[in-house]
Amino acid sequence: MGVWGYAVLLLLVFFVLMACGVPISFSLAISAIITVIASGQFQVIAVVQRMIGNSSSYTLLAIPFFILAAKLMNTGGITRRIFRAASAWVGWIPGGLAHANVVASIVFSGMSGSAVADAGGLGQVEIDAMKEEGFDPEFSAAVTAASATIGPIIPPSIPMVVYGMMTDVSIGALFVGGIIPGLCLAIACSILVYIISVKRNYPRHKFSWKEVGLATANAVLSLLAPVIIIGGIWSGIFSPTEAAVIASCYAFLLSVVIYREMGIKVVIREIIATVRDSAGILLICCGAAAFSWLVTMLGMTQALSGLLASLTTNKYVILLIINIAFLIIGMFMEALSAMTITIPFLIPLMSSFGIDPIHLGVVLVLNLMIGLCTPPVGTSLFICAKVAGVSIERMYKCILPFLIPLLIVLMLITYIPGLVTWLPNAIFG
Repeated sequence: MGVWGYAVLLLLVFFVLMACGVPISFSLAISAIITVIASGQFQVIAVVQRMIGNSSSYTLLAIPFFILAAKLMNTGGITRRIFRAASAWVGWIPGGLAHANVVASIVFSGMSGSAVADAGGLGQVEIDAMKEEGFDPEFSAAVTAASATIGPIIPPSIPMVVYGMMTDVSIGALFVGGIIPGLCLAIACSILVYIISVKRNYPRHKFSWKEVGLATANAVLSLLAPVIIIGGIWSGIFSPTEAAVIASCYAFLLSVVIYREMGIKVVIREIIATVRDSAGILLICCGAAAFSWLVTMLGMTQALSGLLASLTTNKYVILLIINIAFLIIGMFMEALSAMTITIPFLIPLMSSFGIDPIHLGVVLVLNLMIGLCTPPVGTSLFICAKVAGVSIERMYKCILPFLIPLLIVLMLITYIPGLVTWLPNAIFG
């Protein structure tokens, strides 16, 4: 059995297990073990060693701490203060609270690193406020789902942590590389919100310097969180992993000690929920380590690279193929699962076609975040539909206009790499 035969066996076993309802982490590991046995080239213990070795990665410590930070912020009143401040800043623009929705996502993204945390936590506050002011529930939900894609693009970012770990790329550089694309997403979404709001005559607030001052003062400590996190990474005071710990500690300090909106029992509950969520992600990473190791050792990545090189030598055509593939994958798979399966195949393409790994990382993450907003398996869609109390069918229709600005920004950062790479090069060299 040649390389392609083993590739077919590996993927066939994986998808059969997935179809039978086996969790993706176990599907990855079991498919690798079965293929190892069939090949007879390696010992099964090698697969186990890869899984154990991957679980001890220092970089992966960032994931549970960023998840915990997001949970503490959502429960401890931080998100409400951020949204009130955003409403005071931009609420006077037609469609005021919809713009505040986007701005709040920018600020919250600088603390949580998760689109789902944005949609589920901050989204609850945003959607309820928009519905009370007369916005259509489905529009409110669609704006929230679209703006939540900014979360993992602007640093910090849980998907970028996983990508950096798997590709051995600087996570700090990936974080910085997402800043300009994230701001482009916010601008693009706000332009569409403005057009729709003017057309539908959605409400806006009267501008008040007093409200701006009060709301900003009330949220100033919350607004300092992204400054501390991003500034610390930029300046080299702490690493991205250490930034996750600092984010959790700062969220605890605000929620429990200063704002006093959480008790110790609630903190313990959120820690338990964090352990549960993190365990699922880390199991996927361990299974993916075995899967990616086998893919590399059997020569599948080199074979795929050679196949694509025989079709074209133009890296921009390759980037188009990657975009199309990941947009489709994102429609059916959760982001981290899709990354852990596909990244091993992409690593040799970077060197073969001269694709910057930081550029590709941000492009992949945005692709998969768009997948969170697309049917049939868009996680953000389901969360926002539930919060807004609208059917998923209505959500499918309302989200379609917001896919346009997201796809425009995706094409811009794909074919203008400087939008991603300029800032990391300027800061890190």
